[in-house]
Amino acid sequence: MLENPSLDSLRKLILIKTGLKLISPSDCKSISLSIQKELNKNISETTIKRLFGFAKTTTDFSKFTINALIEFVSNANEIAPDINFYTNDIQKIASKAKQLTNLTLQNIKSRCSVPYELTIPRKFAHFDFHDFHESNYSFTAFIAQPGYGKTILLSHLVQDVILNESGNYPNDIVCFFNAGQIFDSDTNEISLEDRIKSKIGLSPDTSLISYFENNYQKTHTRLIIILDDFAELVLNRSSKIKIFDRIIDLISSIDESNAIKIILSMRSTTWSRFFERIRHAYFLKKKWFPGSYYYLDYNSNVPPLSEKELELVVERMGFGNYEKISADLKAQLKFPFHIQWYYKLKEQFPSFNFNTNLIFYEIIDLFINEKIFKSNYATEKIFFCKQIIKRTKFSKEGNKLIKSDLMLDISVYKNAYMELLAEGILMEEKHFHNNYPIEYVRFVHPHIFEYFLFIELLELYGQNLNKNFFEYIQTEYTGNQVRFQLLQWSIRQLITIGNLKDLTNVFKIELSNYEKNYLIYFIAENLSYRSIDNPTIKGQINAQNLHKIFIKELIHFDFVDSCYRNAVECLLETVDTEENAQFYHTILAIVECLSFDKELILNRLEKMEPLKSGPNKSIFKPYEIIDLIHLKLRGISIPANNEIFLRVEALKKNEININDKNNDYPSRGNFLDYLLLVTFNVFFGTQNDLITFVNLMFDSYPKLSASKTPLSIYLINTLAIAGARTNSVNSTSEMESEISNLFEAKDQTKLTLYAQSLLLILKAQQSKNNKEYDKSICLAKEAITIFSRNNLFLYELFMYNLLITIYIETHELELANQYKYKKMMRLEDKNIPFLSLKYVDFA
Repeated sequence: MLENPSLDSLRKLILIKTGLKLISPSDCKSISLSIQKELNKNISETTIKRLFGFAKTTTDFSKFTINALIEFVSNANEIAPDINFYTNDIQKIASKAKQLTNLTLQNIKSRCSVPYELTIPRKFAHFDFHDFHESNYSFTAFIAQPGYGKTILLSHLVQDVILNESGNYPNDIVCFFNAGQIFDSDTNEISLEDRIKSKIGLSPDTSLISYFENNYQKTHTRLIIILDDFAELVLNRSSKIKIFDRIIDLISSIDESNAIKIILSMRSTTWSRFFERIRHAYFLKKKWFPGSYYYLDYNSNVPPLSEKELELVVERMGFGNYEKISADLKAQLKFPFHIQWYYKLKEQFPSFNFNTNLIFYEIIDLFINEKIFKSNYATEKIFFCKQIIKRTKFSKEGNKLIKSDLMLDISVYKNAYMELLAEGILMEEKHFHNNYPIEYVRFVHPHIFEYFLFIELLELYGQNLNKNFFEYIQTEYTGNQVRFQLLQWSIRQLITIGNLKDLTNVFKIELSNYEKNYLIYFIAENLSYRSIDNPTIKGQINAQNLHKIFIKELIHFDFVDSCYRNAVECLLETVDTEENAQFYHTILAIVECLSFDKELILNRLEKMEPLKSGPNKSIFKPYEIIDLIHLKLRGISIPANNEIFLRVEALKKNEININDKNNDYPSRGNFLDYLLLVTFNVFFGTQNDLITFVNLMFDSYPKLSASKTPLSIYLINTLAIAGARTNSVNSTSEMESEISNLFEAKDQTKLTLYAQSLLLILKAQQSKNNKEYDKSICLAKEAITIFSRNNLFLYELFMYNLLITIYIETHELELANQYKYKKMMRLEDKNIPFLSLKYVDFA
């Protein structure tokens, strides 16, 4: 521990500790954070500014502040450069190099954007390093866009592999430098070899290459020089050329020696410019080890995180089950750039477990706020980003611009532009057209481009997200991948500002059922998330009758699309009335009944129980129907005089009028009754009963069959399947042709994945009826895959029975027995007593 240092000494030691040559007010925040991370003591940014003269000082520093700063810099004087220390003793040089490397590692750990212990080593880097180490190559580079974790990668490589005393490289000497420690303005005329010698204390009159070549021949000791973090250093053209030339000179002087290995860490843009300096020098190019993952098109050799690596990171963060993270979010988190923002968001909201892109939009919003809106030159940066949007004609001419078209803006806003490059928001890239290089500027991440595109469109419409705004997006961006992202940014904005009324405009444009399902899910998660800090959200939802609008849009009942089911589940978190809650629970209960999952059904019944005594305008009480199905699956007998049985029989005899108001089309309650009836029939009725119920619906609503709505398509589908399985409906082929024609016409606003899957069943059954066994088998196997993935076990059983029947008819008894066994195993997986299914028509 230092004793009573002067403030001037403290300042110098802080600069040494943090690796800074010059300090600016913006550095004070990172120093404050470094102290917080390393010592768990809070020294404010303002206090650091006072120490360095950036803020007015009216009082003395407290003993706590002085002691904390002394503790922070306690080892800095040990690694400070000593101009009187020069030696040719390899042990002393190794010790000095280790001190320097440990300082660099300590700085990386203290400045890491997440707790360093949450970071992981990259396996590919270990393998690449081993190949490089054992080869005749002199230098390699880890090359990637900003945010790929190159610095963390190197830190783990150094401490876990190279410095590991029990590892494969015990004799190697590692010098791990931040580029700023080597290429400072005071020494820009000194060769890189001399700078490294002065850092490690090797005598000035000793040749670095000869010295380590001699030691390599005697003890197999190599010098590994690692230069990291060029981003803040290499900004202007003249400094780039000087620095690149100093690196090239050192590589050239190494010649064929294997005693010195150089590892660089560069952004893709920086590497591109460096490579331009050596591309015509065959000797230098042949000394470069490109790594196992180098892709010329991306100018990168650092791959995204693997599935196992990402799982390990999430596990270390302790934020819950990795399996619950959506596939889309996992795909984004494989780029380490996003992990720090994910961590911050999860730290702020530990219960944030949403599965749409909501979390990703929040990550982008956090990033833009911190890196642009709250940064230096914020106004200029925002203007520059907006200029890119305007010059791409609002993305209609792509998402990148020729750099020469931006030169006027770059010259005016040079500092802002340079920081946008340094922060990994913008990037420069080079493409060759007819062997002529053309430089382009684009956003590193397309999502930031989409954000600023949304902001510009919002300003174009005077911050008014009305019907015209959404129609403009629909008209101008149909066929453009940014359309769907713009819709999600719009939804997020409406909910953030509390303008729930205009959410209805989303559903006034033409959406496919998948888009509708997903956007409802996205809205539901946004509402749930915002209600955490704003309890008044639920009152606004009620005032705008949002749930009635959602229910109207959910009438297509797309049970195969997971977004549909997830949306319904999420809407329950902000539901406003018992009637709406019962609708959502009933939909989910029907899906769970089709899955034959007794535990899911029982859990649903427990959630529905408080609602069972509430007002009910339907023919059937959902709770009672679901309860009977649950009893059936458990193998419990039910009296034949049960009230539900009697009501179903009365319905079949047309003794109950399901359209007592003479409506042209069924209400949501009528259709829900029908779905409950069909589900009930699965367990207690026959295929012929199903035909009766479908005809009853068409008779009660004569205009329904011609409407070609999702409801009518579903009814035609179920009627055709029942007809195909019983051979009792003469128009089955016509109905199959009718539905097939709709899919061929690709009228996606009416068709659902569920309807498409039911059509697969129909085609499989019809092919079997027509003795087209190979076709039927192929369709049945495809259907089994779909229904197994979506846990719709009823339809799996349909297809197993169909395959068994086909193989019996074709006298392939071994295959028939195989599928009988598979069916029995699946029933056993569901823990369903076989006899309890004897009344269910699977034939």
